[in-house]
Amino acid sequence: MKRFSVFSLLTIAAGVAVAVDELPLPEVPSDLRDLRLRAEYVMDHFWDKMEWNDTTLTRDKLFLEQNFVNFTTLFQLSDSVGVSRAAGIMFEGASVDPIAYKALAGIARQYLFEPDSPSVDEESFLAIADRLMADGRLPEADLLRTGDARQSALMNRVGHMSADFDMIDRNGSNMTLHGAAASHDQTIVMFYDPDCRDCGELERYLAGRDLGGYGVVMVSPYGEQDGLWASHAATMPSDWIVARPVDDDFEDAGLYDIRITPTVLLLDREGKVVAKNLNLDKLDSLLGR
Repeated sequence: MKRFSVFSLLTIAAGVAVAVDELPLPEVPSDLRDLRLRAEYVMDHFWDKMEWNDTTLTRDKLFLEQNFVNFTTLFQLSDSVGVSRAAGIMFEGASVDPIAYKALAGIARQYLFEPDSPSVDEESFLAIADRLMADGRLPEADLLRTGDARQSALMNRVGHMSADFDMIDRNGSNMTLHGAAASHDQTIVMFYDPDCRDCGELERYLAGRDLGGYGVVMVSPYGEQDGLWASHAATMPSDWIVARPVDDDFEDAGLYDIRITPTVLLLDREGKVVAKNLNLDKLDSLLGR
């Protein structure tokens, strides 16, 4: 799926031809020179040319997805207030067609909330979810789904303290997650399954990198698994902390939203969440290519 760069979105001139499946972008007034103001102008006017009564467009999911992805490219240059305002403009336009409104709400959840999305951005999703909940225009089932996703996104939010819990490491020592993170300025925490192929790929990646000052804590939330955890833990680098929760019902405790493995966070020395939903590409950027 084609995606505009931030630079092209901010500098594209009026009248420049774009692909037939993409909305023409607004011309930014020349007196707007601040990057953030320019980005927010594009966000606020992104859907100006959308014909919300044209069902050939509103029933075309690929068209809506493509344009929504283009729309969200600018979110990184704004904040939750700007995202909420721009999303409100989009949903107000879409409200003339309940099917389009519902489709965009689903696309927002798919691209900004689902952990396997390359565009996951829970802070932007929260701004949009709050708008959808306040509008109350979605069918009840979709409102409940949005509310559940919102509650999950609020768990262990960036900038907030992570949930602490008791663990036992591969050497039989008891500790807490926060205690394990306290020995480094920043620690990569990976919830994994020993049988998970993607987990193994990320594990090998980290094992082969110079991690500098980053600590690594590997946590299997699924317990011993008939000895699988212990045998797999023994293969990991000796300077990593490899542990499992003491609580056998950790999965049901509701401390972490582990819908897929691996689920990776970055914590600071105090246990505050620095980043969430880290994948291989994001870790590559974090650690330096």
